[in-house]
Amino acid sequence: MIDLVIVGGGAAGFFAANEVLRIKPNASVVILEKTGKVLAKVKISGGGRCNVTHNLLDFNELLKNYPRGELWLSEVFKKFSVKDTLNWFENKGVKIKAEPDGRMFPESNDSQTIIDALQKKVVGNQFELRTHSTVKNIIPQKGKFEVLLSENEKIVAKNVLISSGGSPTGNGLAYINSMQFEIVPPAPSLFTFNVKNHNWVDLMGLSVTKAKVRLIGTDLEFSGPVLITHWGFSGPAILKLSSFAARILQEKEYKFNFSIDWIPDSSIEEVQNKMINFQKEYPKKKPDQSPIFSIPKRLWERICKESGLSGYFNWAEAGNKKIQLASQLLKGTVFKAEGKTTYKEEFVTAGGISLKEINAETCEAKRYSGLFFAGEVMDVDGVTGGFNFQAAWSTGFVAATAISKRI
Repeated sequence: MIDLVIVGGGAAGFFAANEVLRIKPNASVVILEKTGKVLAKVKISGGGRCNVTHNLLDFNELLKNYPRGELWLSEVFKKFSVKDTLNWFENKGVKIKAEPDGRMFPESNDSQTIIDALQKKVVGNQFELRTHSTVKNIIPQKGKFEVLLSENEKIVAKNVLISSGGSPTGNGLAYINSMQFEIVPPAPSLFTFNVKNHNWVDLMGLSVTKAKVRLIGTDLEFSGPVLITHWGFSGPAILKLSSFAARILQEKEYKFNFSIDWIPDSSIEEVQNKMINFQKEYPKKKPDQSPIFSIPKRLWERICKESGLSGYFNWAEAGNKKIQLASQLLKGTVFKAEGKTTYKEEFVTAGGISLKEINAETCEAKRYSGLFFAGEVMDVDGVTGGFNFQAAWSTGFVAATAISKRI
C-alpha cells in the first residue's frame, strides 16, 4: 500500500511531495499527472520568470488579495507565510528578489529555476512521478483509498492529496463525484475586458501607471496600472477587478459598463480648477498640445478630442462646458464591455471544492480521514501578482505536515 498518492503534478502537489519526503524520507509517494507535462503553470507564470509570491509580509494585507477564501486562508498562512516561502526556496538554493510593484521572482528570472527546485530536489527512496495517468475514481475504504486509473489499473493508498488545479467547466472534478463533496460552480477569474469596436483602439499599447477602474452599479473599484489593447483594456487594475467581480460578471454574461479614472489622486474639482488656472495663465496655447496632468500625451490628446477641446485654436477660446466635460472624462471615462479575454499566464478559476468540506488546520477533508486538498482545486483564488502560488505553497505545506503525521 502506497503511503501517499498525489493527484496533480502542479505547484501545490510537488511542494507537498517535497515536504512529506523531507519529513519522512522513506515514505512511498506517487504523483499522478494526467498530461505529459508537470508544473506547466509554473513554467509560463510571469512571462516565463515565475511570480513565486508577493512581497507582502503583513498578514492582514496579504489576505486582502484573496476574493474567495480569505478567512479560511488566515489559518493556513499562520502555519506557512510569505517569509516561510522565501526561506524554503533559499534552502533549496534559490534566491528570490522583489520588484518595485511587490511581485517576487527568482534572481535568475527563469521559471526553470523554480521547476528544478521543486522537481529535482524531490528526494525519496520510493518517489515516483507518473505522467499520462488519469484518475477515474477515488473510492474511500476503511483506513485506505482505492485510486482507479485508466485501463482498470488500481493503486491502493493510505493517504490521497488532491491538487489537480482549477476546473473551468467542473468536469475536471468528476473523479470525486462519488464522494459527494459540495462543489462551488466554476467561474473564470483574472481576465481582461473586451470593448468591441472601441474608438480608443489606436491607443493600443498605451499604459497608465496608476488609474482607478470601477464596475458601474457596484462598490467595486481598484487602482493600479491600466493598459489599452486592441481588444479593450488590461493591466493589474483590470485583472484585480475581474477577480473580485468574477461571479457578478459571469451573471452579467460579461456585458457590463465600467469607468476609468485616469487621475485618481485628484478630485474632479481639483482637476477642473487646474485646467481653468492653466487657461488663465497660458491663454494662447493650444489645448491638445498642452498636457497638464501626469498622463501620457496621447491620452491627453484623446481626452481633448472626446471633450471637444481639440477643436479650439487656443485655451482662451475654450468654454467652461468643454472644460467640465474634459474633467469628467479624466475622472471617469465610461466604456461598455462585451466579453472577456483570458489572461493566459495567470489563468485562474474561481470555485472548486467548498471550504466547508475542508479543515483549514490540516487541509484534510472533514468527512474522509486521510484525504487532503491543496491549491486551486479548492474554492480559493487570489489576484494576479504571486498570490495564487502563495496559496499553493501554503496549502501544500499544511497538507504535507498533516500527512506526514499519518505515515
